[in-house]
Amino acid sequence: MKTAFIFPAFITDYTEKEVDFLISNGININTYIEKVSSIVERDLHPFSYESGFYKNDELLSQIIAYLFGCAISDSLRIKSIEPNYVSGYSMGIYAALYAAKSISIEEGVNLIVNAYKIVQELSKTGNYGMAAVIGLSIEDIGQLINSNRLEVEIININNKHSIVVAGMKPDIKSFMNLAQNEGAMSVAELIVNTPYHSKYLLNYSGPFKDFIKSVNIQDAKTPIVSTHNQKLCVSSEQIKEDLVHNLTEKINWFKTMQKLIEMDVNTFYESGAGKDLTKIARFIDGDYKIKSIYRI
Repeated sequence: MKTAFIFPAFITDYTEKEVDFLISNGININTYIEKVSSIVERDLHPFSYESGFYKNDELLSQIIAYLFGCAISDSLRIKSIEPNYVSGYSMGIYAALYAAKSISIEEGVNLIVNAYKIVQELSKTGNYGMAAVIGLSIEDIGQLINSNRLEVEIININNKHSIVVAGMKPDIKSFMNLAQNEGAMSVAELIVNTPYHSKYLLNYSGPFKDFIKSVNIQDAKTPIVSTHNQKLCVSSEQIKEDLVHNLTEKINWFKTMQKLIEMDVNTFYESGAGKDLTKIARFIDGDYKIKSIYRI
């Protein structure tokens, strides 16, 4: 039986046990922050649960999620826990690459910062958004979008009950109201202005691909399962191609988890702050267990 490290993209809620877990393994998250601050070209604050510094900024929220992913995967290895596979949910791909020993911690932040800069002209307009819906089927959501001619598309399937959409912000707002009226259990707008994984980012695949040529990406020591097409990525060329797909095209976390389960993974370690991926896994069938750092 096999294990996998899985990495979240953002941190919805901290458990406020993350820092203590890292300290118990001799790791200080602020050391990781200091290491990459020059790449971000702005003063990065020491981490605090009370501060909104990393919560209210789209780029910084990605960076802190990445750094926690790196630090927690390092902690797991200190405990002699090694993965057979790794995979990253959306922007969690960068922490997955770090855990696979394909990139350095600095190169991961370099990738995050430049991916953000490349698509920033979209986010600057304030015209785009994303939302998560729980309780409606893919068919129900598709019908709502099509019958109301909304500039909205499904960009990720978390599980059979949880879907993520992206599109024009006014249409996202309309969609959310329609989904609530349709009987969705939960509808939440994501705190981002960039329609990640949507058709609006396709024009940026070329510039991002050109940038990636300058990044030092090594062959992975641990296979990475793509959330775009669920293929195994090991060579640097495969990884570079998947990085472009991960930013500019649809992903499917549900199929990714199913693929890992099919490959005999029976223990998943959520290698990040919070419990978002553990919550999603509650509705993914299979003979496996998912462990957050608080149960190790």
